[in-house]
Amino acid sequence: MTSTAPIAELWPKWMTSAGTMLRMNARVRSRCARCGTLLRVELTEVVALNGPGYSLIDRVEMCRMVGCSGTSFFLAARTYGQDWRVLLRDNELLAALDDLAPVRVVTG
Repeated sequence: MTSTAPIAELWPKWMTSAGTMLRMNARVRSRCARCGTLLRVELTEVVALNGPGYSLIDRVEMCRMVGCSGTSFFLAARTYGQDWRVLLRDNELLAALDDLAPVRVVTG
């Protein structure tokens, strides 16, 4: 007999809260699904605004690029040189990523 229960994805402990990611010195970026802009996320600001227990998993925000009305999602890497992991587990949000714009890195 096969089970039809959904399988819950397990997240590494260091990804579960902004405070933990800050303590672990993890790297976080936001990426706009519409324009493709990839921006650095300052975890100190996230923790100051939302508290250390705030989770970026399944969170989205408006794109910060002037003139773009897209939605940004978050990615995290444990440290430099590690693979980036999209911080989404919601199936509807993941399905919306099928038509992503190419990555556009902003340098200043």
